[in-house]
Amino acid sequence: MTETDYRKVTCYDCPCGYRYEPERGDDRGGYAPGTPFEELPEALTCPVCQRARCHFRKREISRPSE
Repeated sequence: MTETDYRKVTCYDCPCGYRYEPERGDDRGGYAPGTPFEELPEALTCPVCQRARCHFRKREISRPSE
C-alpha cells in the first residue's frame, strides 16, 4: 500500500484501551456516527472502566482508506 491509501482519523482514547471515534459513534452509549467528542455529555464515563471524560486523550491515527 502507498501513503495515499491511508487517511488520518481523530479518536479519543481512555487509559483502559477503549476508543471513541466520532465518525463511528458508539452504540453502547447511544451516540450516532458523526457525533463530535465535544458534544458528548460532561458526565460521560468510559463504558468499559467508568473513568471520567477528562481521562480521555485525543489522538490521530492512520486507517486504510475505504
